Amino acid sequence: MAGTPIDDVVDWSAKLSTWKQDALRRLAISNELTDADIVALLAMVKYAAGFALTSAPPAPIPFTKAHFGNGEYQPIVLKRIANVENVNRLVPKASLTFCPKALTIIYGRNGSGKSGFVRIFRTACRTRIENAARLKVLADVYGSTPGPQTADIVIDAGEGEAVVPWSPGNAASPQLMQVAVFDTASAELYVDGGNQIRFLPFGLALPHRLNAVCITLKEKLEAERAKEVGNKVELTALAFPAQHGTAAQLFNKQLNKSTTDAQIESATTFTETDQQRLAELTSALSAGAAAAADVTALLKWTDALLLEVRAVGSAFADATLDELRKLRASAVATRQAATVAAGELFTDEPLPGVGSGAWRALWAAARNYSVTEAYKDKEFPVLVADGGAAACVLCQQPLLPDGAARMQRFQKYMDDTLDAAAREAEEAVEDVLGSVHALPLLGASDFADRLEQVKRRDEMLAGALATLQASAVARRAEALARLRGESSQTIPPLVVPIEQLETFALKLKGEKDGLAQAGDNEERIKLLAKKTELEDRKLLSINKTKLTVRRNLLIVDDAYSKALADVHTRGITQRANELVDAHLTTAVVTRFDAERARFDIMHLKVGLARKSNQTKAEFEVDPKTKLAKVTSDILSEGEQRALALAGFLTEVALTDGSGPIVIDDPVSSLDRDRSARVAQRIAEEATKRQVIVFTHDIVFFNELSRAADEVGIEPVTVALFSDKAAAGRVDTAGMPWKGQNVGKRIGLLKNDSAQLTKLLATSPAEYEYRVKNLYGRLRDTYERVVEEVIFRDIVRRGTDVIQTQLLRYVRLSDALAIRFHEGMTRANTHSHDNPAADTVAVPLPQEFIAHLSELEALVADLKFDSEAAEADRPQMKPKK
Repeated sequence: MAGTPIDDVVDWSAKLSTWKQDALRRLAISNELTDADIVALLAMVKYAAGFALTSAPPAPIPFTKAHFGNGEYQPIVLKRIANVENVNRLVPKASLTFCPKALTIIYGRNGSGKSGFVRIFRTACRTRIENAARLKVLADVYGSTPGPQTADIVIDAGEGEAVVPWSPGNAASPQLMQVAVFDTASAELYVDGGNQIRFLPFGLALPHRLNAVCITLKEKLEAERAKEVGNKVELTALAFPAQHGTAAQLFNKQLNKSTTDAQIESATTFTETDQQRLAELTSALSAGAAAAADVTALLKWTDALLLEVRAVGSAFADATLDELRKLRASAVATRQAATVAAGELFTDEPLPGVGSGAWRALWAAARNYSVTEAYKDKEFPVLVADGGAAACVLCQQPLLPDGAARMQRFQKYMDDTLDAAAREAEEAVEDVLGSVHALPLLGASDFADRLEQVKRRDEMLAGALATLQASAVARRAEALARLRGESSQTIPPLVVPIEQLETFALKLKGEKDGLAQAGDNEERIKLLAKKTELEDRKLLSINKTKLTVRRNLLIVDDAYSKALADVHTRGITQRANELVDAHLTTAVVTRFDAERARFDIMHLKVGLARKSNQTKAEFEVDPKTKLAKVTSDILSEGEQRALALAGFLTEVALTDGSGPIVIDDPVSSLDRDRSARVAQRIAEEATKRQVIVFTHDIVFFNELSRAADEVGIEPVTVALFSDKAAAGRVDTAGMPWKGQNVGKRIGLLKNDSAQLTKLLATSPAEYEYRVKNLYGRLRDTYERVVEEVIFRDIVRRGTDVIQTQLLRYVRLSDALAIRFHEGMTRANTHSHDNPAADTVAVPLPQEFIAHLSELEALVADLKFDSEAAEADRPQMKPKK
């Protein structure tokens, strides 16, 4: 492992994804990431995961040691807290000003308002308390002042004063997170919750801070995923009527982010032919034996109709009808020509009409009678029979010569070419008339029923056949009329649907075959499988859009899965803990033990054990007992407070930068010996950072002031008090008299004595009262000189501590002792209540000022002599 945490972090970062390297860079150059930083990092994560972004994210910049700089925060300074409103019983616009360096001590008795200010700090700054209920700041529960709770915390981060507005519930300022707060509530957590080092030295903090960024990105990705995907994939699922192993169902199950549009298009294709086949299969599988018979009969009728339709198309075509008209016209014309010829031949016959149609019919009848009955096997006409004239077959009388000649003329006429041609043409017309198509199917009475059967299967064909039937009947009638010489009618066009009918016949054959298969168990199973396959493919086709939407959702969901995997913290947490163990754990344990030693609690059988999570490293207090007890159940209150302070000071010592600390009543429940130790330790800490202490203990106040003096710092002191109206009032006179040391008392006496001359001129009585009190304070100062200056606080009132090593400073010469005696005597004389008859005069202002100057000179000489005594006794100096 490298020599410094940042070296290890840099080496480790080179193995991370590029966006994490960029995140480390951003964290290294900034205390807090901005919303813009998070947006940029989220875009990098999405881009790496394959999201389709509207614009490319910024190019990641790898983390290097140069980005780390000196690895220190810019420390802040608490300047003051001001304009406090509606917090506890604090006076409106309450304000406290702090020493920008070293130590500020705020003293106040119980109820003076200290806790109100501390509660503001612990909600605005860093504290171990995380329970929102315990952090709640109340208004004056006895008052009725309306309005929000607010305050201004004035800081200096190196660029001049800046105001950080405060109100409960608002997000804490990142800068104020450098300020650590310790009070009774947080002390409990230091004892039972463990010494959590949450703000690591900057280099070690980077992995944990990267984890925090990962968690933020994870939350954003999960929120987006819930909105963009959520349960939408389930909503696009297809519900098949039953589960089968069809290709369609298999495709639906196997559809994933890699499924292409072409694959979806192919799987969802469902043509009109597929629909027809599905209808056929459905019909076949649902039909019985009767249906099969019906289809067979319909197929036979269709085949016969197909033949008839083909014949009709030829027999009743326009050209054919024209030929029939011509045939009839030709027969009529031929007959007319024969008739004309007959008229010319038989003009002298006794009866008219020879050669007419009626006559020809009569002649034909006579001929038929002759050859079949009267004169069998003899050529007609028979003129001679049995040697004499034959009898006429018409009048049954013997044929006389004229009659025989007439019969011969008639026979000659009938054998003539014109008449023969006429007869042949007429016979042709009769033949055609007898052979006109009878339309046995199209003209049948059951045609409408058959047409209905066709309609159920092919409505267009049924319509075409109905039109054909009407046209065929009309055209047949027209053909007969034309052959008979009757008047013609307008005829409809003839459209013969041969191809449609042929296709229909093929479908019927398929239906017939399907019905036959449906009747066979094995074949039925096959048909059912085909039907199911078609049904599932049709369902797939109907839901093609759903499939595409689901595929797209799966693509997006997969991208979110990749992105979420990329922001996982496991590996980062492991490395962060390794770095903490390598660079910090020993330091924490060592520092904790050192702090415990300072407070004389090394006898406590407690230790620290690291217990870390994603965003912080915690060092848990181990009570080292088999009892299932927390530390607060084992230790006394004083031991708990000392242990909590040790944990708190360990944490701030190992925290980034040198941020201020705020301590409330640190010596609660401590004995005077440990109280003095705490004072010394806080004073030492005040040489390194800004320290603000709130206390109600005047003895501790003095101990802390003395400890500050020993380390060479001058604390700023503030006295708070309360009255019936409000708390948090600042005593303009400063600390109470008994809390002041010799130097400050002399300063106060100088300040108060400046008004004596004016007061003597305006009110001698008031002057006497004031100067008497000042001499009383002068006497008090002489007494404090004994304790603080002559005996160097070897023995202090209110404590049981005797610091014998300080005897090396003690030496009181006769001259100094006499000066002390004389000054103390004067102070006693002028401060006591002398008898009315006493001749002791009231000192003039200049006399009091002279006596005060004598004390100031005496103190300087006593300190000089004390330092000289210490120099003369080198053997008494403490060994380092």
